[in-house]
Amino acid sequence: MAYARSKKSYLLDPRFQLKWTAYLVVVVVLVMTGLGVVIARVAGRTSDTAHLAVSQAEKAFEESRTNSILAMRGVQKESDDPTLAKVMEDSLAELEVQSAKNLADVRSRQDDIARDRRNLQLVLGGGGAALVILLFVMGVVITHRIVGPVHKMKRLLRRVSTGRLAIEERLRRGDELEDLFDTFLQMTYSLRAMQAARLKTLDATLKRAEATGAAADVLAGMRALRAQMVLGLEPRRASVIPPPMV
Repeated sequence: MAYARSKKSYLLDPRFQLKWTAYLVVVVVLVMTGLGVVIARVAGRTSDTAHLAVSQAEKAFEESRTNSILAMRGVQKESDDPTLAKVMEDSLAELEVQSAKNLADVRSRQDDIARDRRNLQLVLGGGGAALVILLFVMGVVITHRIVGPVHKMKRLLRRVSTGRLAIEERLRRGDELEDLFDTFLQMTYSLRAMQAARLKTLDATLKRAEATGAAADVLAGMRALRAQMVLGLEPRRASVIPPPMV
């Protein structure tokens, strides 16, 4: 007889299962938090370095533009040659375009770093939440593989304590504590063998009592005792008690 596959059956012992599952989740969360702090610090330093690089590039660009304007004015004052002024203007314009391109590249790299940092935070947050949920589910399932056999053995021990020695149930595939359950089954086999031997002795005694004409109440008591002993040896589903051996 297997357990019903239901959500409720996975929490057979909530106190035990949730306690050890919580231990597992807390340990993993602490490790993830430590790693997250280290990664966040490294990402923060990278972002700060990128921001500093952009600031320096902007400063250099502004200085380059200022120097270009001053150089242009100086050439215009010292020379009346329009060709030289044109060459100088084209060179300064080309230099300004190149400086602007370099500044744009640095700003683009800073934006990429900031985007990667945000994506990393989202991945760490989402992945951490998913991992916690997965660990919780795994913890409940894994502890269920331990608690399930214990729960079954407690139920079967209560049955054995009432004299029902026929045990047909087995553990599910993947359950733990197989050795302990096998030991329990060996105990029931030994008890059944002892009960069967006592039943044979009682049958022989009952046969002699009937042959010697024992009192009816004595025979009734012996038959009732035999019925109880036979009931303990029959599977749970059995409802027919075999007649006494004569």
